[in-house]
Amino acid sequence: MQISLWVPYAALIPLGVLLIVLEPAMPLAYAALIIGFFLIFGAGPLTVARAVRAQSRAIRDGQHLTLDVEWMTVTYPLAESRFRWAGPDRVIDTPEVWYAMFGKAQAIAIPKAEMTDAQRAEFASLVATRLTPAVPPG
Repeated sequence: MQISLWVPYAALIPLGVLLIVLEPAMPLAYAALIIGFFLIFGAGPLTVARAVRAQSRAIRDGQHLTLDVEWMTVTYPLAESRFRWAGPDRVIDTPEVWYAMFGKAQAIAIPKAEMTDAQRAEFASLVATRLTPAVPPG
């Protein structure tokens, strides 16, 4: 038998508050509250900071992204990567970026804020002809 559960970290906060109300001297209640707040507000930024520090110097200083009908080219100060449009399995459209997905774990983020409205429309058209856009989960 296999049991799989998803427990939101936010549940630790009301649990901690409830335990504090019921038994103010219980250390577990305060621990649940502190851990809940850390997992919601601290774990994400800490993880991102550690991931950025672990990156190679070749890609840490920003990138220049060039898109055309055949290639996505990502140029860093010390390296360059090129991907044909046949490579991504799908493109996930979110409010801030498009993610060109290569399998389940590797993605190229294509930010929308740096594009003009005309460039966004042109990119959406390119994606529609090259790939099937995917809707983000949720």
